Amino acid sequence: MKILKNKNIFKENDFFLLLPNLMEIVSWKHEFEINFDDILFVEDQKKKLFENIKRFSTNLHSHNCFLWGARGMGKSSLIKYAVKRINNEISSKIKFVEIFNHSLKYLPELIYFLKDLNYKFLIFIDDITLDNSQNEFKLFKSILDGSLLSNSQNVKFYVTSNLRHLSIKDPIEENVDDITKKDNYSNIVSLSDRFGIRLGFFENNKENYLKIVEHYAEINGVSLKKEQISMALEWSLEKGNFSGRTAYQFIQSLKKLR
Repeated sequence: MKILKNKNIFKENDFFLLLPNLMEIVSWKHEFEINFDDILFVEDQKKKLFENIKRFSTNLHSHNCFLWGARGMGKSSLIKYAVKRINNEISSKIKFVEIFNHSLKYLPELIYFLKDLNYKFLIFIDDITLDNSQNEFKLFKSILDGSLLSNSQNVKFYVTSNLRHLSIKDPIEENVDDITKKDNYSNIVSLSDRFGIRLGFFENNKENYLKIVEHYAEINGVSLKKEQISMALEWSLEKGNFSGRTAYQFIQSLKKLR
């Protein structure tokens, strides 16, 4: 069964999903609730990410990109928003194709069908975690660097994870010698090392969190009262973090009360 049943589908839209049960790429109308500039306190990451995608869109050398770190800090959103902004600026648009963590086995077929099409494809995999003994780990590592498919000039991977090296396996195992421990660790980092760009995202402090709350309140037309600032802090305690996602969810909760 072909993953790509209709090559003309890419004329319809810029955002797509690979549905594993149907084994088919489908168009997706993505709703953008905020903009690229509304994700705050990750300016260096935003700049490097945007420049790399822009280079890809204009046929300049670019890298596969791995975004790792604290949850809710905008890793996935920044990729989507960057593609949207760049596509608004150029005529040769990037096609954003999301595949799911458990669908990595379809990557060889996917790249094979995409490589000869006259589009740039950004393949997005969100919140990926792998055991380095899994076949998918070895497959993905080979596709990133080593396989004939690695040289597909119109395909780049953008991947997010909370883990720095994409692997859930602890490299420090009991009852093994130091050489084996070193080999195990080298195997784990060998996947993340194959990304030309790796961007770390770290937790906000309280001050920055409150600034994000105020920013999201402003762009959503919400007038914050003093007691609602205290409510925002209580909300963050319940969520267990000071992330931008937590700030956004708090403002959305206030909008529903109006």
